[in-house]
Amino acid sequence: MTVEVSKARGQFVFSGFFIAHFACFGIVLPFLPLWMKSHGISDGDVGLILSSAFISKVVFGIAVGTLADATGHRKYWILFLAITNLIGFWVFAQTDSFWPMLIVWFVVGPLQTSMIPMIDGLAITAARRGFLNYGPARLFGSIAFIVVSSIAGVYLAGKSIDHIPTLLMIFGGIVVIAVLPLPDLRPRQKAGRRIALFDVVKIPGLMGFVMAAALLQSSHGALYAIATQHWANAGLSSDMIGFLWAEGVTAEVILFAFGAILLKKVGLRGLLWLAVIGGTIRWFTLGATTDTVVLIIVQVLHAFTFAATHLSITSYISRHVPDELTASAQTFYDGLAMGILIGLFMTVSSWLYDTAVAGHVFWIMMGISLTAGVVLVFTGKKARELGV
Repeated sequence: MTVEVSKARGQFVFSGFFIAHFACFGIVLPFLPLWMKSHGISDGDVGLILSSAFISKVVFGIAVGTLADATGHRKYWILFLAITNLIGFWVFAQTDSFWPMLIVWFVVGPLQTSMIPMIDGLAITAARRGFLNYGPARLFGSIAFIVVSSIAGVYLAGKSIDHIPTLLMIFGGIVVIAVLPLPDLRPRQKAGRRIALFDVVKIPGLMGFVMAAALLQSSHGALYAIATQHWANAGLSSDMIGFLWAEGVTAEVILFAFGAILLKKVGLRGLLWLAVIGGTIRWFTLGATTDTVVLIIVQVLHAFTFAATHLSITSYISRHVPDELTASAQTFYDGLAMGILIGLFMTVSSWLYDTAVAGHVFWIMMGISLTAGVVLVFTGKKARELGV
């Protein structure tokens, strides 16, 4: 099936989706932990609830990606995720204790996060067909996160924390609407009936590159699990916490804006090395201090720890993975990086945060970044053979 889409329309509708999706994340990441704490959930248990979604996503996300490649209907799988995610937000808002929250978020959490690799797979197809310039479209999503998390922090400073579920459902509904105009771009049929994932893991050089990127992304585990609570416990206000999250994503926006230039200068592996260095500095500092001025400075490194890694792996898949396997490749990477590994590190961070380790748990994340550097060294020969 051939779908003709003008580049202007493609740019508009993909930008619209990224805006809606990351605006919703602008509520989830900084403020959902505060809502759970207001219901008597401990810092460690909040992290366990959040990490449960990343663990369940391993099976769920890879399964959805494989089905999307098998059927070719990527847009409708994204729509399914968006609708069920909206319903899930409503169900989660009805919970008020640890076990119901854990069980519901175990199901609801992967619905939202699995949309990211799915839309990236669809965007890669659109970019290959000349319908989209990915970087600027993704940049708008980061801007939306900044705006929403900043405004929400100020808004909630004078309101009840119970407004958070309402905001989640409003933005969840906007995500559903944003899916509707996306083009129904379908890849060519994969030859043979073998499951796409089997073909993905056999692509030369893929596993080493994916493992390094996955370790770098999953080193954000402590950030997602306990950062909001850690900063709140240190006396930071909700608007300052919202600002810190927004500031990190601002740095991400800047890197995405100049990412094409940076990619030409340092290459795919060079971007990952920037993430290794940035992660080592960032996680050491977050584990050492909660001084507001220092936090404001070090949050700039999100440009490298997250954005450089994301740009590198997305570019790698675009260059080296066949069109009919991109959804499976994206969800495989996402299931590893933002599934099993980050779920594990979030769980460990949550457990350790309630012990004497406390905020020093960020130093474990520093070790993970350094491990990614070791992987890059050992996979360097194969990467050079592939020109990355």
